[in-house]
Amino acid sequence: MSTAAAMTHATWTTKRWLINLRWPGLVGLGLLLFTVGLTVVVIQSAQHRLRGLDEEAAELKSRLGTRGVVTAPVTGRSQLSNFYAFFPLTQNVPELLGRVNHAAIEHGLVLEKGEYKFSREADFRLARYQVTLPMSGDYTRVRGFVNDVLEAVPSAALDELTLKRESIDAPELESRVRFTLFLGTD
Repeated sequence: MSTAAAMTHATWTTKRWLINLRWPGLVGLGLLLFTVGLTVVVIQSAQHRLRGLDEEAAELKSRLGTRGVVTAPVTGRSQLSNFYAFFPLTQNVPELLGRVNHAAIEHGLVLEKGEYKFSREADFRLARYQVTLPMSGDYTRVRGFVNDVLEAVPSAALDELTLKRESIDAPELESRVRFTLFLGTD
């Protein structure tokens, strides 16, 4: 049998098979093909995302060094120790405030003054360092500053953000931002 004859025979067999399926069978076959195609697309997308997450995890491991590696079995005590190890120590306050100041400079905000309050409770292993900063600037700059501080200082929490405009046509806002920096005390 020649190649052309084989093709003709295969085409004829396929047509006969499709005619015998009728419309419910054709709909079922179409749904089956759609499902297979959708599954392939979803799996490829998930595999791509998984590769991205693996790369991100490797990058985080390289940034953390040995500090982020847990070799012993995880117990309740080691989980608590790992939790407290996340927080910077109190002697790192100047570096953390430098990050806050850098974020202000990046967004064109001037920090002329600030209020700083350190507190520690006897039965709480973390200290609190409240930083209250009045500033003037447009909303976009203040919002960018707050976002950058929260990203640069992961142990910071935004406690207060007050925005005040003198008049409706004034371009600048009078803002008051209060962060609490949580610090380890070991």
